[in-house]
Amino acid sequence: MTPDRFVIAGRTFTSRLLIGTGKYPSNAVMADAHDASGAEVVTVAVRRVNVTDRSKESLLDYIDPGRYFILPNTAACYTAEDAIRTARLAREAGLSHWVKLEVSGDE
Repeated sequence: MTPDRFVIAGRTFTSRLLIGTGKYPSNAVMADAHDASGAEVVTVAVRRVNVTDRSKESLLDYIDPGRYFILPNTAACYTAEDAIRTARLAREAGLSHWVKLEVSGDE
């Protein structure tokens, strides 16, 4: 049986699972979960990543960009303007030209 392929914008994935980076007790546990999942796409909240000073430890240090496609997301944005600004920041930081858009609205 041939595995089902998942294609987005010309990029082919063999897993349809997208896994996140939040709610783990540590970055090491997160990395182990990613490994066990078989996912090829890892979503990352841009607000949780220090994109201006890469010399400091970051959860990105625990995600192998050669193994996983890093998909930045706009979690914790409450307006469209804030989400657009955050998405642009991710692109300028070299995370990706793709984005998982999240706008929470009023809470």
